[in-house]
Amino acid sequence: MALISKQFWQWKEHTRKSMTRATQQREPGETALIRGRATYYQLDEKSELPLLICIHGWTTASYVWEPLRPRLQHKGYRVLTYDLFGRGFSDRPTADHTAEFFVRQLNDLLEHLKLNDQPFSVVGYSMGGAIAARFASERLHQIERLLLIAPAGMKVRSEWMRKVLRKNPRLLSPHVLALLPPVLRRTFRKEAAPYQHDPLVRKVVACQLRELEYRGYLPSLLSSLNGVLSSKMEKEHRTIARSGIPIRAIFAENDTTIPSKDARRLFDRWHGPGKSTIIADAGHGVPYTHRKAVMTAAQGFL
Repeated sequence: MALISKQFWQWKEHTRKSMTRATQQREPGETALIRGRATYYQLDEKSELPLLICIHGWTTASYVWEPLRPRLQHKGYRVLTYDLFGRGFSDRPTADHTAEFFVRQLNDLLEHLKLNDQPFSVVGYSMGGAIAARFASERLHQIERLLLIAPAGMKVRSEWMRKVLRKNPRLLSPHVLALLPPVLRRTFRKEAAPYQHDPLVRKVVACQLRELEYRGYLPSLLSSLNGVLSSKMEKEHRTIARSGIPIRAIFAENDTTIPSKDARRLFDRWHGPGKSTIIADAGHGVPYTHRKAVMTAAQGFL
């Protein structure tokens, strides 16, 4: 079975499109070529405004911030969004997708943009919440505030299964890679189904489905599952809590990707009460399905 899955997966991956420089250059943003790897980003021009860095999640890319971007700009921020490696219009390097790997990407991008020495605020969504926690814990002197939306890094789901997968990659990885596309398509559509009247939600789903057309996306997801998403960020959160950096977390009541009750309980234990909130009747797609509620929850913080 493993051999059949591997052959099927390799054939399907070969039929997918490559993320080329020409494709990247057709997009409205910019591409930073650093260490031979391209990172796609969009940065507002108003350099006099305070910088807000937005880090997206596991299966999305920077397009997930488009429904929120105008609202964040209205708060008076210069917004920086970018695609993590393996997603969107950034390159798909073969690497271990650990928290350190993604923090290095962000550090390199800030250095390239000559923004490395200034203060900034950070918003992290889903897996981006775990990356944001690691990044903030290493840059305490520059972080003005940290907002986490449905963040990973509290509790590792199905931890024993992750360990089995990491120990038997040749046997199990082909099965996971072959099964991911139908599972993801179903998940993307189910998350957005109640909001099909909203054109911004439909656009996000279309972008999610587009990701599946490109080579390197699925291996990146698997590498992240075995990397940053298999890491608990308790140490980083406790470091942030001791530093006194203003922090808030927004959870979604019906989130099954980051179960809100368990995640919020751990966040409150690490940071103390009064620094988290929960949005009713929202799932994991909360930044784009409930963008108004997110901004209401962040009122007085951003």
